[in-house]
Amino acid sequence: MTHARAILTTCAVAIAIAALAPGPVLAHGGEGLSGPAAWSAWSLTPEISGPILLVLVIYSRGVVRRRTASRPFARIRHTVFFAGMLVLFLSLQSPIDPIGERLFLAHQIQHLLLRMIAPMLIILSRPQGVLIAGLPDGLRRGLAAPLMANGTLSGTYAFLTRPFVAFILFVLSLYFWQIPSVHNAALLDPMIHWAMHLTMLVAGLLFFSMVFSPRDRPTDPSHSLRILLLFSTIVANILLGAITTFKSAAVYTAYDIEGRLFGLAPLTDETVGGFILWVPASMMLIIAILIVVYDWNAIEKKRLQRRSGPDRQQNMAPDDPILGSESQAVAAASNRRLALMLILAVVTMFSLIVATAVIVVSFG
Repeated sequence: MTHARAILTTCAVAIAIAALAPGPVLAHGGEGLSGPAAWSAWSLTPEISGPILLVLVIYSRGVVRRRTASRPFARIRHTVFFAGMLVLFLSLQSPIDPIGERLFLAHQIQHLLLRMIAPMLIILSRPQGVLIAGLPDGLRRGLAAPLMANGTLSGTYAFLTRPFVAFILFVLSLYFWQIPSVHNAALLDPMIHWAMHLTMLVAGLLFFSMVFSPRDRPTDPSHSLRILLLFSTIVANILLGAITTFKSAAVYTAYDIEGRLFGLAPLTDETVGGFILWVPASMMLIIAILIVVYDWNAIEKKRLQRRSGPDRQQNMAPDDPILGSESQAVAAASNRRLALMLILAVVTMFSLIVATAVIVVSFG
């Protein structure tokens, strides 16, 4: 049932994803774009804005219907969801999209929003209950209920969110589309470009569904495994970002067909794009690691509360040595994990600096 609810959430968000479908308005949005007009090139197309607006309407309806629920959602979760949808909208409808047709660095910013930031925010908001509540009664019975009862969909979703499957798909969604011949083809063919954006967004949703899983069941990935996979993703970003940043010649030649905007030299454009692949994306993953550590500590505290139980807590004195020692042990473990993650974050950033210096010297 839980997997089915997650699938339904993905399907609801997929209404917005469907806006990525190729069409005349999405093909080669950078054609004829001049530098001065680039920053005002908003393209509010119904194929994209309409589905995103529909998801927001469904969610808002769910917020209103759940206001009287016994366990209403925290306002911060609503804020995070709307922020995620806003990031999705900006990545596809703001000037970032047409500029991304003419600049490699802008395209990398778009991919960062589409593949990482928007999925992180949407999944962190855990919008399943609100989206389901926002559906009209007929759709809940005709769509939500069959999805929840469909074992094939649940099984497929469970497989795709297995830790190593989700990790491989997430990394491949970056590496595959950075292959110069594939990347150039995507810029020239709307269908391939649509596939690029769609697979990046879906891979991001699947990966962060695994990373930010709110459940605490034996079958769920351990927090230590999630952290390991996040650090492995950082390493993958460092490797690809360094290769892209410090190569000696421009390889993404499709941007030169119409000409790169703002008079930016091809190699400079791709060097900055490689830096975006490298550092900002790695910083987002460090933030994700800190969120997982926070969640890990919160779950440990809940486990302690379940072990002690309300009756036991009421009957035990505040200075009870058993309860006190358990609380101290949990607090100590939480502090150790937080300290370890901070150390790893510092080591990661130091490694980025050292790797940069080494590669600069090597290629210099």
